[in-house]
Amino acid sequence: MRGVRILLILGILIVIFFTNYQVITKFTGQHTFISGREVNCTECHPNEGGNLSISVYHSSLNCSTCHNTTFYPNEQTHAASTINCTDCHTWVKNEITHEDEAHRALYLYAEQSELRRGPNEACIMCHTNAYTKITYKYYDYINYTLSSWSVTSVAYGPYRTYIVEVGSKSGSSHYWINITNISCVRCHENIKLGNIGNAQGSQHAGDVTDWSSDPGHQNASYGGATDAYCKSCHRNTSFNGYPHLNSSAVHAALKLQFGCLTCHNETGPWPPANETFEQGGHPSSTFYQNIAQNVDRKLIGDFCTGCHHANNHDITGSSRCSRCHRWGSISQQVFTEPKAAEASRWVIR
Repeated sequence: MRGVRILLILGILIVIFFTNYQVITKFTGQHTFISGREVNCTECHPNEGGNLSISVYHSSLNCSTCHNTTFYPNEQTHAASTINCTDCHTWVKNEITHEDEAHRALYLYAEQSELRRGPNEACIMCHTNAYTKITYKYYDYINYTLSSWSVTSVAYGPYRTYIVEVGSKSGSSHYWINITNISCVRCHENIKLGNIGNAQGSQHAGDVTDWSSDPGHQNASYGGATDAYCKSCHRNTSFNGYPHLNSSAVHAALKLQFGCLTCHNETGPWPPANETFEQGGHPSSTFYQNIAQNVDRKLIGDFCTGCHHANNHDITGSSRCSRCHRWGSISQQVFTEPKAAEASRWVIR
């Protein structure tokens, strides 16, 4: 009987011991607090940390470098602040809001958006591989009439929309790509479609090819509708001599103030009035000013390619040629991009 009591007492002691051990183990470290600076953000945000570590830029930074609560001391943020990219990249705002910056409207629209802080949507769209869906809105076509080298009427077709998806659906806003890998045609696929092979009408397609001595703007030397082809106009440092066209003062791409007329004007490097009729010369000294006054800047290119694209030249019949090349009188409708790439005959006279 004594032995049974001893065994019972031992059993009870064992139960008490293990029960207390589990309680102590369960609450171990509960009152040990980690300093805010020592909190490992990547334990909860492993994807963001991983993408940042393999980025071309910012890979040497840690989470608190940008999301530090001291950026906005007046805001009562407990753990992390979301900041503007321009808080560090202070010079970008002056560049991208320059009147000749092609992406100015994108930046200003992003500032008004509430999806991310400040203009961060615009920065992330180009500088990371994050997924983005863009909807472009543009005129389907323009219809214009020239009479004796003067613009007598300009009518715009209905609006169309064009949607392009860029980046990867598994991409990250924390993966910062090399600037040299930022592609123009990645977002502007509509321009690429209107330009491929110069087969259809497009304000970015090649110039008249009827005359072997005047190859015009053929993009063969650029291998098609490439980023280099885009930058030959929209990032051309030789434009610095023109008023308000200082390419070093813009962030991403230059918005040509007068489209084709940036170069093709009386003071530009290629004054059209100096060319022969066969090369497309315009004998009127007021022709360019007339276009600039009567056609929206963004559609001047479409206006010009109405005559200057090879597909628009029917060489049968001298009177058909002389309507443009001698008297400067024509009425026609020109599809804009990407309609140009969709049409079998891009211009209707």
